[in-house]
Amino acid sequence: MEAVKEIMTPEQVAEYLQLSKDTVYRYIREGKLTASRLGRNYRIPRQNVELFLLATSTSEMAREALFNRWEDVAERNKGVPFEEVERDVTEAVAEIRRRNGRWSKR
Repeated sequence: MEAVKEIMTPEQVAEYLQLSKDTVYRYIREGKLTASRLGRNYRIPRQNVELFLLATSTSEMAREALFNRWEDVAERNKGVPFEEVERDVTEAVAEIRRRNGRWSKR
């Protein structure tokens, strides 16, 4: 498998997550995985895939941390441009990764 790109096609996401591409398209249609539609094609930022994995995690602590961070981001970003919100989301993913590293050692 090639290196994970920052922006992926549904087919690349399917390979990365070891799912069928039909499953990835279904997740997009159901709103579970956020994608951008460009013409007839979808593109998915890698951070959206990571957030999807965290949101569907079986770890209660990971889900709770994600929810708490999203509440903080939403509260701080009322009326803030999208680019700043996007930066906050990226920081949230990094924070949860750090916490998950600590949790896995317990």
